[in-house]
Amino acid sequence: MTNIWASMLSQVKKEKLMSVSSIVVMTVTFLLLSIFINVVVFSQTALKYLEEQAQITIFFKDICPTDSILALKGTLEKNTKVMEVKYVSKEDALRIFKEMNKDEPILLESISASILPASLEVKAKNIADLKNLSEEFKKLDGVEEVRFYEDVVGRFAVFSQTVYIIGFILVALFLGISYSVVMSSIRTMIVSKGPELEVMKLVGASDEYVKKPFLQQGLFFGFVSSTIAATVTLVSGAAIDKLSIFSKGISFGFIPGFFVNPTIFSIILSLLLILSGCVLGYAGSVTAIKKYLRY
Repeated sequence: MTNIWASMLSQVKKEKLMSVSSIVVMTVTFLLLSIFINVVVFSQTALKYLEEQAQITIFFKDICPTDSILALKGTLEKNTKVMEVKYVSKEDALRIFKEMNKDEPILLESISASILPASLEVKAKNIADLKNLSEEFKKLDGVEEVRFYEDVVGRFAVFSQTVYIIGFILVALFLGISYSVVMSSIRTMIVSKGPELEVMKLVGASDEYVKKPFLQQGLFFGFVSSTIAATVTLVSGAAIDKLSIFSKGISFGFIPGFFVNPTIFSIILSLLLILSGCVLGYAGSVTAIKKYLRY
């Protein structure tokens, strides 16, 4: 193992400018790759947290008895589209109102529980069902008003979906750039060492012996650049964990109810970056050798 590293470092020293530029370009590529993956995952997490908030509030008329509201609560809890239903009595509504307006004593003097409506706060399992559910609730007996932030929820859902699509397109693009950088670097080195390689073949060097330094170099580029990006990812993940932005952890939109600690997520992402760096470095070298090494 020591000999392999010594050989790779020796090759890098011979082509300092090209090696450094290749590592810098690949490092930036993997950093951008990490950033876009984080943006996609964080937007999906934010959307998941938004989905778990009280998205629809059903306000009832004063003439609607508490027993009817509680009966409706039980019915809604059986709805497959509904995740949770919370009953807010007039007294609860007054307490919430006082908390929200505690700096307005004059306003609080004129408010009593009797003038505030009882309500049900409904959480849907899927944001896409909000519109239909709200229309259904408006038709219920005793309902005075149904309110939910349709514009906010809708815009954020569109934003999250857009980020998801664009993010994965850019991830694929940056992976392609990394692959091309390695291939171009190895190709340039092969061309510059053409006479030397030809002499080696003439004196009986095997194909594996000739190819080995280039494979090692591509692997080295991929490993070093992805390791630098992975280190930055780990540090940023630890910082996000300390800020406690997401109380439950990071969520993945395609795995319902699954949350993972930000630090653990950054460790997993860092390992994937290093693995992808090594794979891309090796794959780029193999392609360059097959395409340009003709000795």
